[in-house]
Amino acid sequence: MKLIIMGPPGSGKGSQAELLENKLNLKHIPLGEILRDEIRKNTTIGKKVKRISKGSLAPDYVVDKLVKKIIKGKNDFILDGYPRHLAQAKYLDKITKIDKVFLLDTPSNLIIKRLSNRRACKCGETYNLLTKKPKKDSICDKDGEKLYQRDDDTPKIIKKRIKLYKKQTIPVINYYKKKKLLIKIDSSKSLKQVFNEIKNKLYKR
Repeated sequence: MKLIIMGPPGSGKGSQAELLENKLNLKHIPLGEILRDEIRKNTTIGKKVKRISKGSLAPDYVVDKLVKKIIKGKNDFILDGYPRHLAQAKYLDKITKIDKVFLLDTPSNLIIKRLSNRRACKCGETYNLLTKKPKKDSICDKDGEKLYQRDDDTPKIIKKRIKLYKKQTIPVINYYKKKKLLIKIDSSKSLKQVFNEIKNKLYKR
């Protein structure tokens, strides 16, 4: 099954996609994390998308090519962080057939609260001081390194990201709604409640 999980930053896309990967054996493809990893490694792709850390979107020609390479030959996956806008959605239709699109609907004030409390480690592990605390304060459970707050998780940048999301992603939502693939989920609920709702609607026609 080929799925997309959509929603504003802080809606819980990554957490739900991980649950779907672990429970239903769907390959989680987190484009944001993949791009940030390219930046950390200072690869050719990473150099082109460094502005992503300031809340901007990576160039289409880079991301489209990367997505095509990643999903080639895969039949069971969930795309997280792609497509971001209408041109990417139409490009995706050319290279594969999507079965369902889950939209995690989240109020802006909750997004700011969630993301302001997110912490990251250089190893790629992420935490949240509200929902997923590290065992030791400000220390990564995996490698013992000190956690930090990403530049794009400050309130000023979060507001910019929400504005950008609304401007570029709403046409994508309408696009999948017209194709009758869109399923809206209230993501203000607990992690478990949201996952159960997604799971219940996953195999309904």
